[in-house]
Amino acid sequence: MPGTSFSSRRTVLAGLVTSAASLLITACQSTGSARTGACAPGDPKLVGHYYLNGVMEVGSELLLKPDGSFEFYLAYGALDQYGKGCWRVEGNQVLVIPEGRSAPAAVYSIESSKFVGFTLTIEGKALVWNLGGGHRGRYERG
Repeated sequence: MPGTSFSSRRTVLAGLVTSAASLLITACQSTGSARTGACAPGDPKLVGHYYLNGVMEVGSELLLKPDGSFEFYLAYGALDQYGKGCWRVEGNQVLVIPEGRSAPAAVYSIESSKFVGFTLTIEGKALVWNLGGGHRGRYERG
């Protein structure tokens, strides 16, 4: 800006940065509160902290919360996945649906860098994950 002092430019720039940061924080808070109430309460019999067993070289945890939300983590070699969203029961299945989706993906690839959700089958106290190719893992409470 011709004829504008350096300190005036700095003041304007600082004001813009402050305004942008304020808008970002407000947007995150609004989005967070909308997500918190977006899930229907989950089945109390299935609520809990689960650990994946039976899949070589894979570590995974699944936390099913009473409010119908979940948190998911998976580590496979150099690949890490994290997801959160809502879970619900349909028949003998648990649908794990990430934020931004209305249903889990029909096919899940453990090698994908993006978490797209999955479907588990309820077998007794375990939640069984059919990974395809004859591979099955069991989420069991810790």
